[in-house]
Amino acid sequence: MKYLLGSLSCVLSLHLMAAASEPVSVKGDISIGIINNSALSVDELDEVTAEGDSGIEKTASLTGLWQVNDKVKVSSSYRYNAQDYNEFDAFDLALHQVSVDSSYKWQNKEIGLRYDGAKAKLAGETFLTFQQASIYLGTFLQPQTFLRTSAKVKSKQFADISSRDADAFGVNAELFHFINDGSTMFMLGLSADKETAKDEQFNYNGFGVSTKVSQKFELFGLAQKAAIAWRFQSKDFKAYHADDMSSEMESKADEHRNIVQAQWQLDFNEHLALVSNLEYGDYSSQLDSQTYSQTLSTLAIKAQF
Repeated sequence: MKYLLGSLSCVLSLHLMAAASEPVSVKGDISIGIINNSALSVDELDEVTAEGDSGIEKTASLTGLWQVNDKVKVSSSYRYNAQDYNEFDAFDLALHQVSVDSSYKWQNKEIGLRYDGAKAKLAGETFLTFQQASIYLGTFLQPQTFLRTSAKVKSKQFADISSRDADAFGVNAELFHFINDGSTMFMLGLSADKETAKDEQFNYNGFGVSTKVSQKFELFGLAQKAAIAWRFQSKDFKAYHADDMSSEMESKADEHRNIVQAQWQLDFNEHLALVSNLEYGDYSSQLDSQTYSQTLSTLAIKAQF
């Protein structure tokens, strides 16, 4: 809770400074909409149901940016997201996220340090706390091409399942290319992770690939943005065998996720927008209970300031 309060305090401090110092800016947004989920699940707890449900999704975020000088900037943010389902209250999820980021720019490069923290609640009870520290380097390979690489250390603690508490190390690389004066963006990302849990059956090595294409355009005098993305993630769990475990549990290894996502945003003006999202995921595992497909859709009204 200390890191949540500390980071939120930083955001609020920046907000108070904004009136007196031009290099400080604050922005935020709130949204409310409907959500429809064909297969309710909680990935971190390996909980999946074949039942679907619909409900309300609420999101709010606040970001403060301090441009110290032409080379140094510091930002802090807080984000809240809640999914409240109509029938299956056990899958109601609330997520609090905070971040603090500082970076230094020189020539065509930028190096930075970042902290991310999150606390997740399921059916009103905290079940997971997550923290991550990272160092990153961004480089303009060409005026329209940007490469960002990072290394991260992560930690997660479960409220009731301490055997799944884990530390991890990961590396990421993302390549961005812009055309049409920045209106069109192409992204390709690669990632690798190694996670070590208290219970070795949850240890895994993982890798991922992601790609995204987005386009900004204007139609009928209204600004719009459309995007389509795909990501693949694979986890190879450490083999685990025990006489008192079922054969299904012994086979906990190799999980693969293929997820395709389409997004569209229509800006009515600079403060109000309609946002829609459609996502299809194919999840496969050596555990039959963890093999399923899921379609998730949302439609929301967002206010920006």
